[in-house]
Amino acid sequence: MTSQELTAALFIRLKKSWLYIVAAGFIGAGVLIYYALQKPVTYTSTATIFPLTSGADNSTSSVLSALMGTSESSKSFSEDASINIIELAQSRTTREEVASIKVPEKGNKTIAELLVEEINEHRGILEPKTEMPTNEHNRITWAGRVLRDRLTATINKNNSFVLSYTGRTEDLVRIISYGFIDKISMFYIDLKREKAKRDFEFATSKVDSLRSVMNSKDKQLIEMDKRTMFTNTTKLEYRVPTENLLADKQMIRSQYATAVANQQNAAYKLQKSTPVIKVLDKPEPPYNVEHKSPLIFGTLGFFLGFIIIGLLSVSGLLLSYIKAEVSKVVFGTSKPPAGEARQVAGNR
Repeated sequence: MTSQELTAALFIRLKKSWLYIVAAGFIGAGVLIYYALQKPVTYTSTATIFPLTSGADNSTSSVLSALMGTSESSKSFSEDASINIIELAQSRTTREEVASIKVPEKGNKTIAELLVEEINEHRGILEPKTEMPTNEHNRITWAGRVLRDRLTATINKNNSFVLSYTGRTEDLVRIISYGFIDKISMFYIDLKREKAKRDFEFATSKVDSLRSVMNSKDKQLIEMDKRTMFTNTTKLEYRVPTENLLADKQMIRSQYATAVANQQNAAYKLQKSTPVIKVLDKPEPPYNVEHKSPLIFGTLGFFLGFIIIGLLSVSGLLLSYIKAEVSKVVFGTSKPPAGEARQVAGNR
């Protein structure tokens, strides 16, 4: 079969199948239009978060990697807890805390209630209505699952934490994005304060304990002095216990001075506990908007259906032609299919 004969055969086959091909095009257009109508307009916010570090932390060469949990030596956001910031952002606890936030500018409703309203007011044409969960616990749990699917937390090439959230209204996207940032920030602020508070309490208890021990040594010396009022205190049997008590007191006094210094240091750390993360790129408009155009998707579906069914209708001819060409190359002969050869000859 020559290329001219193949072209004629393809044209004949397509002419016979044109109705099916056009119908497939319309079916493909309908499928993709349905898909586009199912997808509402979405808005995606992006926030870049950077950790604030102390002078001691900055001495390390890979501070950002260590803080953000991307280094090989450390997987924690800070030295105070072995928690990866991405795991914290995506955790159920964080998501449900965000879902339970009350928004004053929205009638003091929780984010969980606002999510239900957002979905129902901006759902796709064929998307079913979402029923409001019956109680607060169920609403928070449901909203936590919704937030899990809409939230993306990553570490970019500059080792900064990037938080992205996708929603159906710009105002709620902004509120939820800031809610996640606040909850993540407060987790580490509270963690740092709790650590400093415990250090201070431990140092204070150590100071009090050493002060009590010194007081007890003083009482022992006073009692010993009372018992030796009319004796020769230069004798060894009286001098040695006194010297031992004085040596113990001196050692305890040295420990007491160190404990007081540690207490003051812990108190200073407790007073200067500050937020440990800073938002570089705030989740403010304009957001990345995604909109599925029914016209574009319908046109694409029409051409896809048209092309696919068209190719399927002539696949037999193309396969026969390829076999004939391979036979000609390998064996030096080719024999076109008898039915197609007669059809082409009859059309001539």
